[in-house]
Amino acid sequence: MAKECLTVKKTLLSLLTLAAIAFTSTVQAQTATAEKPHRIGVIDMAHVFQKYKKFETLRNSLQAEIDKSDAQAKQMVEVLQKMQADLKKYDAGSSEYEAAEARILSKKGEFDSFRATTQRRLARAESDMFKQIYADVSDAVEKYAQYKKFDHVMRFNRKGIDDTTTPQEAVQTMNKNFIYSNPANDITDPVLSYLNRKFASANGGTPARTVSGSK
Repeated sequence: MAKECLTVKKTLLSLLTLAAIAFTSTVQAQTATAEKPHRIGVIDMAHVFQKYKKFETLRNSLQAEIDKSDAQAKQMVEVLQKMQADLKKYDAGSSEYEAAEARILSKKGEFDSFRATTQRRLARAESDMFKQIYADVSDAVEKYAQYKKFDHVMRFNRKGIDDTTTPQEAVQTMNKNFIYSNPANDITDPVLSYLNRKFASANGGTPARTVSGSK
């Protein structure tokens, strides 16, 4: 009977020891996880947009459309101005005057419709352009952040204050969320480099490497 009690005690002691070890391991793992700092990357979105070749290409294309519509509008205005000048040839109240005036009103209606339609079309094109560029940048940021193990990526302005800074720019700079950021956490350049290589590849240039290869 004494031997059996001793065996039971040893078994219980072993189980308690194993439970204590398991509990200690769990606590240590949880503590390590809790103490692991979050990695936060930063990116200058304004700089990326300005230097992204695709954005430059789309913006130039949009500007060409704007210039074309402006030229068309100018021609229509010139026609209206000529019609207004020709109206003076007729006596007010005459059938010729009323007919010419009706033509002017019709032409002005065409001009107003053209202007409104063009403004809506160009506004949609501009909105689509920014959506497309933002989607490209967001995708590249996500890929790079996952590769470099960043938990979060926040926007920031990398530009500082110098002798060329205007008062308005100085105020904007002083209102930045980040007063200091470790340059090692700035992912602006690798993301921009990847985007431009990818765009060049899509347009027959050098094939783009993966975003993880961006340096």
